[in-house]
Amino acid sequence: MKAIKIKRSRFRLRAFLTDLHRFSVRHLGDGAPLPGVSGDITYFDAIDLAEALASDDEEAVGEIPDDSLKRLEMGLSLFGQFAIFNGDSAFACINGQEVEVPCLDEDEEDEEPRLPRRRRTKKYREAVENTVADDCSCFGFVISLVGDKVEIEAMSMRDGDGDCELEAMLEPNLLSDAMRKWVRSFFIPKSGGKS
Repeated sequence: MKAIKIKRSRFRLRAFLTDLHRFSVRHLGDGAPLPGVSGDITYFDAIDLAEALASDDEEAVGEIPDDSLKRLEMGLSLFGQFAIFNGDSAFACINGQEVEVPCLDEDEEDEEPRLPRRRRTKKYREAVENTVADDCSCFGFVISLVGDKVEIEAMSMRDGDGDCELEAMLEPNLLSDAMRKWVRSFFIPKSGGKS
């Protein structure tokens, strides 16, 4: 998914952050504030985030606010989860959708859902392969404010060794369209129109 950049005045940022908070709480997260990002690591703890920011930039960071919007306004980037693996074979998504990740391996005898023959196009198989489905992975957004614009970039987060590392989402994948559509639902349409 290509990064989305939109003027802050045309985006319902507070509602976007509130929905991300609610989704986090429903899936055993802390809710508010959203975790901060430094480099390619997501920090859920404000003290760890402050230390990482201090080591990235020699300037003193100061106190990290307990409010997501205030974190954005002070120049921090945040990570919000869109899809969390349900431990079975699908992702639970913030929009209420459940995205199933079928098994591509013909030889496996377990009970994972198999890819129907009619859907075995090269592009679809590649999308399935690019949607890593395991307990250590989730998909979401890195959100930042740059001037008067909100920038939202789709990322995958993997917690393999204690560090929650961010990676660009591989394309094609099974979640991009749903992610793009959900973000666009927060756009404020221009008033007026053509006659």
